[in-house]
Amino acid sequence: MIAGLNRPAPIYDPGKGLLHNDHFQVAYVTDDLERAVAVFRERFGVGSFRESDAELESGATIRLRVAWIGAMAYEIICATGPGMELYTEWLPENGSVLRHHHFGFLVADEPSWAALEREIARAGVRVRKRSDTPGFGRTVYVEVPELGHCLEYIMPGPGLLERLNATPAW
Repeated sequence: MIAGLNRPAPIYDPGKGLLHNDHFQVAYVTDDLERAVAVFRERFGVGSFRESDAELESGATIRLRVAWIGAMAYEIICATGPGMELYTEWLPENGSVLRHHHFGFLVADEPSWAALEREIARAGVRVRKRSDTPGFGRTVYVEVPELGHCLEYIMPGPGLLERLNATPAW
């Protein structure tokens, strides 16, 4: 803590607006995962990441690298193939290796999720992707052009909590 800083205690109320949730993640996309990981290691002192790679039935792949720095999770996403446009449309340009993709927010419970859904409808934002996997968790990505990136909302189930708890911290 910084002496003299009167930082407000967090109060989350999804019904107040899309940013009124528990911001816990910053995510980037890349088309060169090894180079992106090297940037985080060499420039930002992140020694290791939780690795999660999946090949989907469609032939698409998604590779994630995640690490905690303090209370913030940093995620690097490298996705290719059919159905991965949510990520590939945002790839870095002009020789850059990383591009900011989304902020991630935790949603605590069903009433909060219902309030979030009402706020998504009220705000009229474009929903890019939804997922609800029993035992793993529920997610929704929305596009917010005013911010230049997406917002992801996650209500983790036991499977996702296990992954988050297994993520290295720096």
